[in-house]
Amino acid sequence: MTSWQAGIALSLLIASVSAPAHATLGGKASTIENDRIRMVGRKSAQMVQGEVTSHEVTLENGTVTRQLTRADGTVFAVSWQGPVRPNLNQLFGTSYFKRFQSDNAPVGRIRMRRALASTHSDFVVRTGGHAGAFWGFAFLPKAAPAGFSAQSLHAGAQ
Repeated sequence: MTSWQAGIALSLLIASVSAPAHATLGGKASTIENDRIRMVGRKSAQMVQGEVTSHEVTLENGTVTRQLTRADGTVFAVSWQGPVRPNLNQLFGTSYFKRFQSDNAPVGRIRMRRALASTHSDFVVRTGGHAGAFWGFAFLPKAAPAGFSAQSLHAGAQ
């Protein structure tokens, strides 16, 4: 390897290591503070209930997001409610967000007004609302702790 190839390789390594991590679905709770900063929000609350910790952040626009983590710190669910949808790519992570987009792509030239959703064995999303009052949640069923119910997400998001 030449010196310039080694320099490029080192630059790419540094860039990948220094890129900010985000607490996306399946990610770690230790990066939730990075999300709060990127979404320009303020931490509202952190509540522990059994094996689940809820990290609540209120965004500048009034939208409230919650990221739920297991005892090992893995984010297994997110929810939101407020006047504006949050950055779902950031909350879901790129791979889950692309699946969500693909599941909700318009067919042909017809655009339907409907709630957006995705249902897979490893990834579930439900959204709804209207201008000024949006809600939604996403979770990883296989990553959820025993006894967790999606009903709690739905109730908390509306």
